[in-house]
Amino acid sequence: MKAFLAFTLIWLLGFNVFAQEKRRHDISLGVGFQTSNEFLNTIGDIVSGLSFTNTSISPTYMLTYKTTIVNQKWFVYADVAYQSISEDIIDNGLKIGDVAHRYFTVGFGTDYHYVSKSWFQMYSGFSVAYSSQNADFSPSSGLEDQSDGFFNFHVNVAGFRFGRALAGFLVIGVGYKGVANLGVSYQF
Repeated sequence: MKAFLAFTLIWLLGFNVFAQEKRRHDISLGVGFQTSNEFLNTIGDIVSGLSFTNTSISPTYMLTYKTTIVNQKWFVYADVAYQSISEDIIDNGLKIGDVAHRYFTVGFGTDYHYVSKSWFQMYSGFSVAYSSQNADFSPSSGLEDQSDGFFNFHVNVAGFRFGRALAGFLVIGVGYKGVANLGVSYQF
């Protein structure tokens, strides 16, 4: 984990060295809906052979740091995302316990802003990520807690940013950030 954090820091600092004099930075907070984690959880439920009800899915909460590297149009970024899913476990029509899934994702990506006005931006991009998943089963279920990880992705099909320094954004895409994600960002 220390090596991963060191790599991340060097990676981010490296892009700052190559950024032009007029570089811009962007920090954003967002929430996403209909993520790849939800899809993979559904597949896992089907494969497990167990039945689940009362599924409760939180939005994905994201924190992103971007910096521009070419003409204030091409951004590179690092982000972290968190999502939780809880479900009741059913066996022979009776609830035998519950499970809480927690997904923590770290991603690195790039966006190209093909419209970059002072008050409006449109962009597309992609990121690759690693997701860590923990499944905590209640003792009554008789199942053991599980932890695993997997590579993940996100494709920003169309992103829109409205505002100047402080702005709102909406991104339509697919992956760990969701089919739709929105939030606020601050550029400086």
